Amino acid sequence: MAGLVSLLPRRALLSFGRGLGALVWRHGLYRRAIVRDNLRRALGDTMDDARRDAVAAAFFRHLGLNLVEFLLLGRLRPQQIRDWVDLEGLEHYRAAAAQGRGVLLVTGHFGNWELLAARLGAEGIPITFLAKSQSNAQSDRLLNATRARAGVRTLRAGGPLKELVVALRRGEVIGLAADQDAGPEGCFAPFLGTPASFYRGAGYFAWKLQAPVVSGVIFRLPDGRHRLELGPPYEADPAWGEEEAVQRLTETYAQRLEAAVRREPAQYFWTHRRWKTPPPETTGPPEERP
Repeated sequence: MAGLVSLLPRRALLSFGRGLGALVWRHGLYRRAIVRDNLRRALGDTMDDARRDAVAAAFFRHLGLNLVEFLLLGRLRPQQIRDWVDLEGLEHYRAAAAQGRGVLLVTGHFGNWELLAARLGAEGIPITFLAKSQSNAQSDRLLNATRARAGVRTLRAGGPLKELVVALRRGEVIGLAADQDAGPEGCFAPFLGTPASFYRGAGYFAWKLQAPVVSGVIFRLPDGRHRLELGPPYEADPAWGEEEAVQRLTETYAQRLEAAVRREPAQYFWTHRRWKTPPPETTGPPEERP
């Protein structure tokens, strides 16, 4: 795929990405049942089966586009990225950065989240994203090399925290896509009508380091461009303890992400088993549940 991107013009690549996604949906090549189940759970009260399948088909076309757009990043200059992605809410980032404690940018697997990071890097904002290592070492190197060419540094999620703390103290931005299932140890918050497990890291770092949080979502536009929207900063109240801070901040993040998903449901990452982990009160034998 990376070699193909280096040979074909951008318009042809985007057509290829849409076609690839449509093919995967039509033939059930990748997690079609999971996507349908997630959409039924999240949107079943507002859409019938036919409408949800239309959203699912649009999602797979979007996913194909995400793939080729990410590979395109390696050959784009910062000005080209700025021209491709509108940026709204830069004043919110500046207000948070002015506090001098660094900024936590919290996003989700929505829109083209890799392009979100690249757009901030193209603006000259020093940004480092926490990212999991890929099981395929060659793919992992390709991903991180492409991110680096787009001005995005990568830290390994789950690694030592010293580098993260140092980066925040230098006034940098730490990005986290914090919406995947975090298992039974996660923080549970309402999300699209059902409690979901979220990673605790964003809320914990905001509380422990007193760093302001800015939420960011990127929308794919009908003309093939994108719009990155940054929300007003929020932070932990110094009077909160750890658990209260993590809970409240996670709920704020979940609400903002949910608003984006309801606005453009085809742009969320529905292939993830988002509600895989039930909240603690729903585990155990049925007769023991409230």
